[in-house]
Amino acid sequence: MELVDFNDFQQNQRLYGGTAGRKMGITYNGKDYLLKFPGNLKEQQLKNINLSYSNSPICEYIGSKIYELIGLPVHNTILGIRNQKVVVACEDFLEDGDRLYEFDKIKVTFEPHFLDSNGNETNGVGVDLYEIIMTIKEHPFLQGIFGVIERFWDMFIIDALIGNTDRNNSNWGIVLRKNGLKELAPVYDNGNCLNNKWDDEKMQIVMSDVVKMEAEAYKARRCIFELQGRRVNPYYIMEGMKYQECSDAIRRLAPRIGDCMKKIRAMIKEIPILSEVQKQFFTLIIEYRYEKVLLPVYQKIIQRKFEDCEQKRGKCR
Repeated sequence: MELVDFNDFQQNQRLYGGTAGRKMGITYNGKDYLLKFPGNLKEQQLKNINLSYSNSPICEYIGSKIYELIGLPVHNTILGIRNQKVVVACEDFLEDGDRLYEFDKIKVTFEPHFLDSNGNETNGVGVDLYEIIMTIKEHPFLQGIFGVIERFWDMFIIDALIGNTDRNNSNWGIVLRKNGLKELAPVYDNGNCLNNKWDDEKMQIVMSDVVKMEAEAYKARRCIFELQGRRVNPYYIMEGMKYQECSDAIRRLAPRIGDCMKKIRAMIKEIPILSEVQKQFFTLIIEYRYEKVLLPVYQKIIQRKFEDCEQKRGKCR
């Protein structure tokens, strides 16, 4: 693949918020894009890291392309160069007159009759998993919008696959079109994945030790969501099969992920600015999560479904 040279593009009049780092709007091939720059890592404050800037633009591109390959709605991304830095251009999915309501804005405009997983009243700004799910199911603004709970769990699964630890309440939501229709926004803001602040040396150390690789891939991972005040391991949530919508998402997505693994490997391999160590690490950690967690849980779900059907048949005989 070739990187797009964004050096000659002037900033347009679209302004984008957020706290993830420097960004600017440009118009490319007649469409508006948000250009994201890598964050400065301040090397002197980080031990054993040989990077001046994070790999977040590259990881935004890879994470978004994985969503795309699996078949979930996601913003279009283009990898390029500006001022000698690797940047990613994210296509603006809002038309003139449209408005994006992030989930955090929706969540705090609701007086729930339920409590969080600790049994406490909240101010609505937290990431308690129980409270988020109940908000999705009961908030009046979300009623009549098709597939909201399914989208949440689809993101939960794919974010776990790519190691995105920051799917917070402000980076997914609902688009209110200028004609008054409400619909789910495509998945966006996928850059905080694939250990985007790691250098080759740290990746190589982890890949050389099976125990460290398993811990980093899934055993010691945490996501943004909490239960009883503690961040949860998303893979334990999947394995526990406590949430039916989560198990349904695994049934939907695990076969697609398996079918896409060759395409995911090829996509990563074709990125020219990645080192061979990065290519190997990104591919290996995704394969670990699929083969060690997602596939076994999927098989367990299918087996349980089969046993339930057999039990029902036996009662009908």
